Amino acid sequence: MKITIVALGLLLIAPAGFAQRYREAATGGASERTAMLKTLERGKAMKGNRDQYRHLTQVFAVALANSETPEQAIARAGDAGAQLVETKGRLVLYRSSSTRPAYVQSAGRTSVFPTVVNARTGTLGVLTGELIVKPRNMEDADAIASGRGIEKIKAYPQLQAVFYRVKAGVDIADIAAALQADPRVESAYPEIVERVRVPK
Repeated sequence: MKITIVALGLLLIAPAGFAQRYREAATGGASERTAMLKTLERGKAMKGNRDQYRHLTQVFAVALANSETPEQAIARAGDAGAQLVETKGRLVLYRSSSTRPAYVQSAGRTSVFPTVVNARTGTLGVLTGELIVKPRNMEDADAIASGRGIEKIKAYPQLQAVFYRVKAGVDIADIAAALQADPRVESAYPEIVERVRVPK
């Protein structure tokens, strides 16, 4: 009887101990992440749909290919040995030793995306190279793109919105700021992937 009571007591105490260790590990992980975020070099400020962001000049993202590890994806992007920061679904975010402007670049047939940090939440996001623009007049959609280093992908008149893709070598922060200052534009912001839902 005493053995049964002791065994039951241990079963009740053990989960509490595991939960405590889990909380300590999570807190330690959160403080390590906060410390790491402070060391990341920040570039230009960017206005998103709802929040403010800062470009991270040394952090990039690449999409995983089938049956590829994050380390293999980073090597394919031309940054073998770079530090893995986090993954968002199939996107691998990593810290490089080099700094680059906020534009999508190619490493062979691989697209390497710039990243940002949300100034309010500290969440990292990936710049896809696309912009979502709400023109004051949909008839200006082509003129807005003219001479700017962007191309119109798709217009949605019912939503009063136009999607543009930023061309190679064009800084996304600069073009977003220029569009936001354009009197023909009601709103403009870069597409930023902050959260990815992974099917269960």
